[in-house]
Amino acid sequence: MDPVFAFPFQPYNIQDKFMKELYKTIENKKLGIFESPTGTGKSLSICCSALQWLKNTNEKKLKQLENEISLLKIETANSENTDDWLTVEYEKIKKNQNLISLQHQLDKIKKRNDFFNEMKNRVAKDKLKLQNKTIDYFYNEKSKRDIVKENVNSESENDMDLDKEDRDLILDELEEKENESDNEDLEENKIDDITKVYISSRTHSQLSQFIGEVKRTVFKDDTRVVTLASRQHYCINSGVTKLKNVNLINERCLDMQKSKTKTTKADENGQPVKKNKTKSCTACPYYNQVNINRLKERILIDIMDMEDLVKCGKELKACPYYATRMALDDAEVVLISHAGIVSSGARSGISLKLQNNILILDEAHGLTAALESAHSAPVSTKQLSAVKTFLHFYINKYRARLSSRNMLALNQVSFVVGKLIGMIKPKSSNGKQQDETLIYTLEDFVIKAEIDHMNLRPLIEFCRNTRLAPKLHGFSMRYSQQALEEEMKKSTVNKKSSFESFLGNISKKKRNVEEKGETVKIEENKIQMPTEPSAGSGLYAVLDFLEMLCDRSENGRVLAQSDDSNKGQLKYLLLNPAEHFAEVVSQCRSVIVAGGTMEPINEFKQLLTRNGDNDNVVNIVRCDHVVPPENVLGICLTKGPSNVTLNFSYENRMSVETLNEVGRILRNICTIVAGGVVCFLPSYSYEQTVYDHLSESKVIDILSKKKTVFREPKSAAEVDQVLQKFSLAVRNKENGRNGALLLSVVGGKLSEGLNFSDDLGRCVIVIGMPYPNVKSPELQEKMNYLNRTLGRGAGSVHYENLCMKAVNQCIGRAVRHANDYACVILVDERYSRPETMSALPSFVQLRFATGLGVLCDHCNYVSLISDNTRFFGFLA
Repeated sequence: MDPVFAFPFQPYNIQDKFMKELYKTIENKKLGIFESPTGTGKSLSICCSALQWLKNTNEKKLKQLENEISLLKIETANSENTDDWLTVEYEKIKKNQNLISLQHQLDKIKKRNDFFNEMKNRVAKDKLKLQNKTIDYFYNEKSKRDIVKENVNSESENDMDLDKEDRDLILDELEEKENESDNEDLEENKIDDITKVYISSRTHSQLSQFIGEVKRTVFKDDTRVVTLASRQHYCINSGVTKLKNVNLINERCLDMQKSKTKTTKADENGQPVKKNKTKSCTACPYYNQVNINRLKERILIDIMDMEDLVKCGKELKACPYYATRMALDDAEVVLISHAGIVSSGARSGISLKLQNNILILDEAHGLTAALESAHSAPVSTKQLSAVKTFLHFYINKYRARLSSRNMLALNQVSFVVGKLIGMIKPKSSNGKQQDETLIYTLEDFVIKAEIDHMNLRPLIEFCRNTRLAPKLHGFSMRYSQQALEEEMKKSTVNKKSSFESFLGNISKKKRNVEEKGETVKIEENKIQMPTEPSAGSGLYAVLDFLEMLCDRSENGRVLAQSDDSNKGQLKYLLLNPAEHFAEVVSQCRSVIVAGGTMEPINEFKQLLTRNGDNDNVVNIVRCDHVVPPENVLGICLTKGPSNVTLNFSYENRMSVETLNEVGRILRNICTIVAGGVVCFLPSYSYEQTVYDHLSESKVIDILSKKKTVFREPKSAAEVDQVLQKFSLAVRNKENGRNGALLLSVVGGKLSEGLNFSDDLGRCVIVIGMPYPNVKSPELQEKMNYLNRTLGRGAGSVHYENLCMKAVNQCIGRAVRHANDYACVILVDERYSRPETMSALPSFVQLRFATGLGVLCDHCNYVSLISDNTRFFGFLA
C-alpha cells in the first residue's frame, strides 16, 4: 500500500511519483538516482517524502515494541508446566530478559518524547522572558559586562607581560595521553538510536531553502532540524572571526577554551609542578554552557536557518557552533553542505554518525567535483616559502629554549618543506627560467623529492599535536617586521638573501619617487607587515598535502607546476572519487543523489556501487517537467542573420564576423522578447571580449534603447546588487524599454542556484560550448586514466559531459513553475549533433522535437525569428 503524503497542496503527478519512489527507496534500503528538473518542487518533495518515512518508521517502531511486549507478557503468563521443568524455566528467564530489554527501549522512547515536550515549554517561557526584559535586567547585564570587561583588560595586561618572553610561542613537550584514547573509543562505540535524515546541498544558501520547505510541511512543529556549519560561519566572536582562515579560527577557538595553567608530573619531592602560563588569550564570553544549552533547546524546538541561528546566538550570548554540535545527537533532520560529507576529516571532526541513517544529496551534479576538490590539497609556492622562511627564523630564535626532540622534528619539517619547494622551482636553461607542469605518481614524487626515506605520518602528528601552525602564525605576525629588518642589515647591495627576496615580494613598500633630469630620488618609508597568507595558514596547507602523500593510492597523482612569477603550486589529483565515497555508501541505510540533470547516469552509478552495473541496488527515477510542452521553446541556432555558420570554437570565436553575428542576434532577440533575457557566454574573458566589441560597434547603445544592459560581476559581494537592479529594470519598463539584458558566464555566480522565473527569464541564450581547456595537465591525466580503466573513448565522453553539465545548469535557470514559460536558444552549430542533443535535459529534448522549435535542418536565423514571434505572441 502506497503511503499518503502530507503535501502542502495538491501535488503534480511527477511530484507524487518522486515522493513514492523516494519513500520506497529508503524503505527497501536501496540507493537512488533521482532526476527532477529545476523548478518542479524537488526540495519540497524530498522533505515531504523523507519526513513522512521518518514519522511512519518511528510510529511503526513504537507500535512494534508495544506489540512484542504484550505478546511476551501473554506467553510468560500462559507458560504450561510440563515434565521438562528445566526447559520451561530457561525459556521463561529468556523471555523475561527479552521483555526487560524491550521495555527499556520503550521507556527510553517515551521518556525522550516527554523530555522534548518539557523542552517546548521551557523554550516558550524563555522566549517570553526575553520579550519582557525589564530595565533593571538590562542594567544588571550592563554591570556584569563591565566587570567581565575589566577582568579581560587586567588579564590582557598580564598576557602582554608574558608575550615579552614569547612563552606562548614556544612548543610544549608532548605528554602521554593514556585515558583519552579509551574515552574516544567509548564515544565511537556509542550507538545513536535516533534515526536521522541527512540532507546535503552544494551551498549554505541552498540549505536555507530546505529550512523554508520544512516550515511549509505539517512536520514543522514536531521535527528537530539542525543545520551544521563550520566555525567560520557560526562564530560570533569578532576577535576570532577576524583571522579569516578557517584552520586558524578553529585553533584560536580551541585555545580560548583551555585552562591557562597546566599541571605536569610531580617533581622530585612529589609535589605537582605548575607550568608557566602559556595561553595569551582569555576565555570566549560566548562559550557558556548554560547559554549554549538554552540555544541548543531553541534550535531543537524552533526550525532556524543559519542567519536566524546566528542572530539567536547573539541574543542569548551563546556560541551557535557548539550549540548545533550539542543538538546533533537529538536531531532528526541534519542539514549539511557537500563539503562536510565528502571529506572524512570533516565527518570525523563533527562526529557525524552515518551508520544506518539516510543521506540525501541534492544538487548532486557537482558531487564528483566536490569529492575531487575536498582531496586536492593544493599548496602554493608562496605558502611553502613563507613556511620555510619563518620556520628557519623560528628555530634560530628559540634554539636554546626548545627540547632536542622538538628541534629534531622542526628541522625535519623544514627539510621536507625545502624539498617540496625544489619540486616547483623553475629550471634554468641557457640562463633563462623555464616554467613547466609535471604530473607524478605518488611513489615517483616522493622519490624525486628525496623524501621517500622519511616517515611522514609521525611528522604530521607532531605538527598537529604541538599546534605548530598557530604558533608559527603568531610568530610570523609578531616578528615579520623584525625579521625583515635584520635580514636587510645582513644583506649587501649586490647580493640579497633569499629571505629578503621573499619578504620583499610579500611586503608593501611605500616609496615617493621624484625624477629630475638624470637624478632619481627614492624615499623609503617604514617597511610594512606582510599582506600574504601567514606561515601558519601555509603550514596547514602543507600538512594537508603531506597527508595525501601518506595515502599512497594508485589512483592519486601529484601535479607540480613551476612558475617564475611565484605562482607555482603542488596539488594532489584524485582520479577516482568513488574510492573515497565508498565509506559513506557502506555506512548509510540509503543514499539518494538528486538533481535537475543527472546525466551521465553511469557516473553516479559508479560513485554509488563502484562497478556501476548493479541495477538491483540502484533505483533510477526520471521525472518530466511540470510545465506543459507548449510553454517551452527550444531552438538550436546554427546560422546567424547574415547566414554565417555559428561555430564558437577557440579558433573561430574571436573573428570579427562571428562577433558581429552575436550583436545582430542579441539586437533582434531583445526586440522580440519582452522581459528579462539572460545570455550566457563561455568565460569571463570572452564575455569581456564580446562586450568590448559590442561597445565599439555601438550595439550596446542600440540594445540599451530596448533593454537595460547588465553584466555579471566578478566579485561575489556585488551579485545581489546587480540582481536587484536587473529585477527592477525588468519590472519597471520605462523610456520605451521592454525589460533588461544580463550578460552572464557559464559556470559563474549566476549559472547555479538562482531563479530567473517569470519575466526575469523569458529567454535564456547560451552562446558557444563551454568546453574546459583540453590542454590542462589535470584534465589530460583524468582522461587518460578513464581511457585505461573504462575503455578507449571514456576520456572524451567525460570531456563532453563536463561541457554539457555546465550548459544544463544555465538552461535550468528559467521555467520555475507550472505556469511559467521561456525560450531556450543554443547558439552554436555543434549543439545540433545527436550526441550533444541527447545530453540536454529530457524536458528540453522533448520541446525541441514537439514544441514550436525545430531541429537541425531548420535551425537558422529565420526560423528563430518566426518561432519566437509565434511563441511569445501565443503565450504573452
